[in-house]
Amino acid sequence: MTRRTAWGTYARITDALRQRITDGTYAPGTRLPSEAALCAEYGVARNTVRRALSALQDEGLIAVRTGVGRFAQDGATQPRTHSEDIAANLRHQIETGHFQPGDAIPSEAQLSRRYGVSRATSRTALIALEAAGLATCVHGKGRYVRQDVPR
Repeated sequence: MTRRTAWGTYARITDALRQRITDGTYAPGTRLPSEAALCAEYGVARNTVRRALSALQDEGLIAVRTGVGRFAQDGATQPRTHSEDIAANLRHQIETGHFQPGDAIPSEAQLSRRYGVSRATSRTALIALEAAGLATCVHGKGRYVRQDVPR
């Protein structure tokens, strides 16, 4: 029998773990629970947990030490790429209500001009927003803030 997980469950797990990291439940340097423990806590398959952890790693909130585990990072002290800075800025604007659900997010070209970066860098930032479940892409139209973004 295959296990079915509701669509977007990984995003809710990502949000919950992100909250634990930012509120200090998992202080910088603290080892996160194992994949098996997180699977048991959330009642999901290992791939769902891995997807959530991967998103946090992409955001620079956790670091992986092969054979040892995953550890919380202090996102403020980690060097970030331009695309991570852009994604963080856009995330902040979405979370504070500057961009409302359904609003268009600036295009790759607009972000490139605004931040003085290449379109590839802008595209990477926008893809990170999609991976975090904050944006959706409508091919040929642009990217928009998702309607179901948790506030």
